[in-house]
Amino acid sequence: MSLSPASNTTSFRSRVTILIICTLLAVLLLVSGLTGLYETVWKSIDTGIFRSLNSTITPDGFLTHFWAWTNSKTFDYATFVAMLGICVYMVLSSERQERIPVMARIGAITFLILIALLISKKVIGDFHHPSPGLALASFNNINDFITGYTVKTSTDNSFPGDHAMTSALFAGGVILLFRNRPAIAVLSVLLMIFVSVPRLAGGGHWFTDVILGGGAACLILLPWLTVIPLVDWIEKVLNWGWDKAPAFLKR
Repeated sequence: MSLSPASNTTSFRSRVTILIICTLLAVLLLVSGLTGLYETVWKSIDTGIFRSLNSTITPDGFLTHFWAWTNSKTFDYATFVAMLGICVYMVLSSERQERIPVMARIGAITFLILIALLISKKVIGDFHHPSPGLALASFNNINDFITGYTVKTSTDNSFPGDHAMTSALFAGGVILLFRNRPAIAVLSVLLMIFVSVPRLAGGGHWFTDVILGGGAACLILLPWLTVIPLVDWIEKVLNWGWDKAPAFLKR
């Protein structure tokens, strides 16, 4: 049964209302973390979480080596491969006729991630926001307890946390667009946590870099997937490309 024009209009207005509310919530989060309100609302939380996690870094401790590996470039590459693997699995495990729609949804999530990274690099840029490794007088530096490689434990522009932001958008996009794949949604959320927490222990990011940066990105960008037909646009492009593809690929 198709919806009437009036029902469609009401549904669209509801989605726009949700978009506006989410954007306002994102603005409130950013104001609370990037203005003088930070000292009142977030500073003690930031410091407490960092000190608790950083205290697990000890000479020859198992967690020390775990935090070191999960703060390394190798781990960055591994998480990218993991996300790519999830995407490939979602496509290949779908019915043949559903693969292009699935790729379109993945394309929409990827597009939002690229927008977020563009804003992070070009708009926010070198916004001065020292990480715990620079802002606090003393901490347990992972590099003092490992050999053979080094990891980033400090930066003067830690906001937003790009790794947390991209993994949060990926998880949020999967939850929103793949409601029939709960196991993949859970896996994406676990991956987001696995990516975010090590940065908090090592000194490269504050808790607010993760929760406010990733949270604001999700609140601002994800609702647009319900307002504009981005998935439909990408699906049309993919169908057009598939129609032009050589016949041997369609066997």
